[in-house]
Amino acid sequence: MQLRPVFLCLVTTACIAVTAPARGADPDITYQKIMEAPDRVSYRATLTKQRFSADGDTTRYVQIITHQRPDRDRIDIPDAEGRIREVIIRVDHDIYRRTASGDSLFYSHRRQSNSNVLDMNLEFSSLDLLQTNYDLEIAGADRLLDRPVAVLAFKPRHPGRMTMTAWIDEETGLVMRTEERNEAGVLVEEVFLTEFEQDPRISPDIFDTEEWTGKSVEINQVIACGSISEVQKEAEFKLNAPVYVPPGFILQQRRVMQHHGQPLVHFMYSDGLSRISLFQRIASSESSHRSPRGTPELHGDVRVWERGPYSILRRHYDGKLFTLIGDVAVSESVELLTSLCTINPAVAASSAPEGYSSWIGAGAGLLAVGLWILWRRRM
Repeated sequence: MQLRPVFLCLVTTACIAVTAPARGADPDITYQKIMEAPDRVSYRATLTKQRFSADGDTTRYVQIITHQRPDRDRIDIPDAEGRIREVIIRVDHDIYRRTASGDSLFYSHRRQSNSNVLDMNLEFSSLDLLQTNYDLEIAGADRLLDRPVAVLAFKPRHPGRMTMTAWIDEETGLVMRTEERNEAGVLVEEVFLTEFEQDPRISPDIFDTEEWTGKSVEINQVIACGSISEVQKEAEFKLNAPVYVPPGFILQQRRVMQHHGQPLVHFMYSDGLSRISLFQRIASSESSHRSPRGTPELHGDVRVWERGPYSILRRHYDGKLFTLIGDVAVSESVELLTSLCTINPAVAASSAPEGYSSWIGAGAGLLAVGLWILWRRRM
């Protein structure tokens, strides 16, 4: 199963107070409620995610999620027969995962700061950047699961981007539903709660991780983040970066992690809402690494797997394997991957423009699988 972020991470008063709702009454929802929701609200819910392909096919996923304020989360992921095939637990910064494969169980653990275990397709990295690239407005009021919600619309200012709509619970500040539509207005993905219980009685046993003792494998541990020089020093190979980046996107995160005993470098670009992740690692040939499922389209030496609201691209170049995952137009992603050049750390280590400091994982997400847990499943 492939996950995308499932609950709201960060929004501000400016996002809430841009436009009065169509019904004429301001929704009773504030920046403070949204920011404090994980600390104030415990809940249990069933979440459904649906993707719609251009061929008319629908892919459906279900998760059972539990959040105990302020920093404990659990996700139970059933298979088609309803049996739990995967469990993810977060306790503070520690993320534990158990996956069933046939009669075997695989246990893993990682420690990751500033990341949660779920967030609902919305993870705002910078309000300034968001307002530069999107028109934000309160589009109206509604009711979901018999609860009043405010409807927020995020309309892109650059062509080829997805339009996002989010339904936010007025009482708690939690995101109850999101929809993504392409440039033609066609719905490509929706994520919504089908069951919701606020402040349920939660047994502490469901967050017990003793089962992982002596069994878990440490995976994808971040060993460096920060400047290009710091990342390149730990990666121990020369890094490449794109000359072309889609309009509105800036580089917001650089890090290197150990992936199957090999350094893997991750650059994350954002326009405030959408994200592009570029991974690179030493590889003698692409055939030595497992490819995503399905038959890719070929764009020169770039392979493309389209997944509806996002695409996976791969290119073997300069003795390295590059993987790009993003939700921009394929043509822009291909142009980014074919514009790679070797970085000079002394030049590239300059700081990002003032006002665009990264707020990724800024503590308000309820349930978020760490970014790499999410994207590793797609690679």
